[in-house]
Amino acid sequence: MDGITKPLTNRGQTTFDHICHAAESLFHTKSYHLTTIADIAKTANVGIGTFYLYFADKYSLYKYLLLEYSHQIRSSIAIAVKGIPSRKEQERVGIRTFIKFARDYPQSYTIIWQSLQVDRKLFIDYYQSFAAHYTKGLQLAHEHGEIDEGDYVTSAYTLMGIANFVGLEVIMFEENLQDDQTIDKIVDHIIKILEHGLFK
Repeated sequence: MDGITKPLTNRGQTTFDHICHAAESLFHTKSYHLTTIADIAKTANVGIGTFYLYFADKYSLYKYLLLEYSHQIRSSIAIAVKGIPSRKEQERVGIRTFIKFARDYPQSYTIIWQSLQVDRKLFIDYYQSFAAHYTKGLQLAHEHGEIDEGDYVTSAYTLMGIANFVGLEVIMFEENLQDDQTIDKIVDHIIKILEHGLFK
């Protein structure tokens, strides 16, 4: 990735991780625009020169964190749904995995959504990439006779929107909903709506 120099030693990796964790915390609490490189270096307990050993600038570090979240979320869902044959159950497990990831890493929401202000193209690329992957899964589900033919792209964004805003319900709006059992019940309700519809 442009602007990133990955460490070659274990010690370097530890320093790299400290810088990333410091930036993650500050972008979450102060925002990207109000956080300086000096803030990140101080929080990571490294010199500013050390920061520049690994990152060309603050933007490069932000972009690295954003892409790491994309990878972690997709990887977590892929692992969770592996071996599940039906699309409906994949959806249930995938949404549950996403919501629990958001609960465990609430800073991910802040950093991902800040991309709209940091670089609009990053925001668009992030969600278009996610939607493209989602769309392929829905097309495959149709080929297997599990869902009706339709606009799979809009369906992908619809399902992503459900997961995103129910995730916000759990981690930000209704913090009493964060235990595993409650999240499971919420996801079951989502699947009920998807399976039977909302309107009479």
